[in-house]
Amino acid sequence: MDWMDGLRARAKAAGLAGGNVEWRERKGGLPALVLTVVSDPRPLNLKSEPANRPSRVQVDAWAASWGAAEALASAAIAALEGAGTFYGVHFGRAVVLDPGVVDRGENTETGFVHRASCDLQIWHD
Repeated sequence: MDWMDGLRARAKAAGLAGGNVEWRERKGGLPALVLTVVSDPRPLNLKSEPANRPSRVQVDAWAASWGAAEALASAAIAALEGAGTFYGVHFGRAVVLDPGVVDRGENTETGFVHRASCDLQIWHD
């Protein structure tokens, strides 16, 4: 399992958004959690690629109200920030990047949908 599959499995196992956790696009109804890789640098040293690296992941928590979206984003941070080995992937401690959780809600064809968004720097092997 690669780190992306491991991160999604970790979020689903935590029961986030009732298991409605996807990469890149929202599927199904609300609530939903969408993960998007913002950057995935592969730093090199003089000998080889290091075993661990930081990836920036945007976490979008979608819900029918701002309170529910913000609570889902907070639960996602709590579930994903701890270090450990999950589903065969070693994760270091994740860090919430500035500015923290922001409101990125939007009007849709069916009405306003609330989206609490934050970026995490996630270290993984």
